[in-house]
Amino acid sequence: MTEAENEEQKAYEERLRRRLKILQQQFKEGKVKIAEGLKVEESLLAVRTGPDGEIDLDTVDGLVRSMALAVTGMHDREELKESISLSEIQNTYFNFIEQNFGHFYKIMIERGLSPHDAGMAAIQSQGSIDELNAHVDEFLGVIDEFWEQTGDIAHIHIEDMHNNVKGIFGGDLFPSPYENIASKCGIYMDTIVLPDPFLRSRHMFKNMKDKDRAYYLLKHALNILQYKTLACADVEYPIVVILPDIAQLDKDEREFIHSLGKQDSLIHSGKLFGRDFDSIEELLEFAKQLDTAERVAAEIKDESRVLFDTEWEGDPEEQIKRAMTDQHAEMLGTDHPGIIMASQSVGRMSVSNELLIKSRQLRGTPIIDAPTSWQYLAWKMEYDAEHVEKRDNIKELHIVRGLQNLANGEMEWLGNVPPEALIEIRQQEAMDDIRGILGKGIEELTASNPNNFHRSHDQVFDNINEAFNQHKQNIKELRDKKWKFAGTDIGSWVVMGTLGVTAAATGMPVWGLAAIAADQLLDAPKLKNIPGSIKELVKENNELNQSPVGLLFNVSKKA
Repeated sequence: MTEAENEEQKAYEERLRRRLKILQQQFKEGKVKIAEGLKVEESLLAVRTGPDGEIDLDTVDGLVRSMALAVTGMHDREELKESISLSEIQNTYFNFIEQNFGHFYKIMIERGLSPHDAGMAAIQSQGSIDELNAHVDEFLGVIDEFWEQTGDIAHIHIEDMHNNVKGIFGGDLFPSPYENIASKCGIYMDTIVLPDPFLRSRHMFKNMKDKDRAYYLLKHALNILQYKTLACADVEYPIVVILPDIAQLDKDEREFIHSLGKQDSLIHSGKLFGRDFDSIEELLEFAKQLDTAERVAAEIKDESRVLFDTEWEGDPEEQIKRAMTDQHAEMLGTDHPGIIMASQSVGRMSVSNELLIKSRQLRGTPIIDAPTSWQYLAWKMEYDAEHVEKRDNIKELHIVRGLQNLANGEMEWLGNVPPEALIEIRQQEAMDDIRGILGKGIEELTASNPNNFHRSHDQVFDNINEAFNQHKQNIKELRDKKWKFAGTDIGSWVVMGTLGVTAAATGMPVWGLAAIAADQLLDAPKLKNIPGSIKELVKENNELNQSPVGLLFNVSKKA
């Protein structure tokens, strides 16, 4: 045995002895119980202590070692949670943001501005631009260090909240600065998880001009501070939490998610251009030949797959020309129309994969309020369902529908709830009463098991639609009660808009990890190449057996 191998063996034995001591202690405290008939009991009885008082590792078999590893994992997890509470993490984070941007926030509130308006106003002054840029690197460094120390613990706290409905926001850097995402769906979700926009933007900050950096820094900070009251409220379950994306802290996970985005982009481009691509390199070589918007448009076979922004009008050629002079060109670093068309879906698909993975990690449901991001999420789930359909020779697993009122093409829901009212509802324990009147809700919808579906678009949709088919009548019943919270009538919270649902009744993680592990995808990485943070999800797949569902909350007007 080499010296390096000897050191590695010693380190392993030290870890094993620690695990065995923790296992022993957990037994003494009654925290570990063995089901009758399990062979592990015989293995435990075979463990002996040596003359030195230490456990003789030669008497510890694989069953005991595995048990000690699992128990130590749970023990360390609880130790981490006890080291700092989720409330302390959130208060520390928001207080730090407030210390740095509180004076701007006060001005914004006094003048009735949005974070966007305040950011635009600030960059009209060179003094403000200089002030905001003076310490930006130091500020972002503190944010990075804070999440490196507390990010894993915060995630564990959220993962272990098993009795609440969690909505995982995605599809954009952060919710719109013009409205409050908790007001939109805080009645239907117990906890809404928001991403840290500074982490998500740090690669952009490096390349921005001072003026743009100042704008985005301030807009993000002021938008975050709009959620401080909700995140720091004294309630049983946090209404809002801000967490770092693991992919922003873990390079391996970030690269893995990007690889999934590229695979989905190949599928998307194949449908778009009506031809197969075996690699990104092949796709880009094809795209390089399309050096005018006219040539790109001529090669497009499915115009419905052309999507830069749902608000853009015009045919594909007009949209491509617009993208050549828009942020799309700036972000991709090129104004080449073919490259823009071929590349822009990679980023969109990577975002969809990240959201779906994060939602499964945190045991929550993806929620989106941006229609463009929603469409790419729906396509992503459609493509995953197609993998399963081909492999298992079944049909029509994926659906995407909007739960809308048939009379006017939109649905009513409680989507304009003041933050103060959300807090008061929780503190008065009135949430159960309100949800009881609303009938079936998000929890029943998102907990659906694929085994209950009959592999038909219409039947799957009927199952989902049934959860809300009495919603309009129930909203009326709530209005008639004339309940008030925080001085506002519950009837004033009703909005009109689109409540969309996308689902793939695959019974597996929607991002296709089970297929990846089985080498089902093109150029699929082997299981050993999947980051550890995601690999655990592969193991949990059979236990979860849950149909992935995404939700779109898009308000068009107050009712």
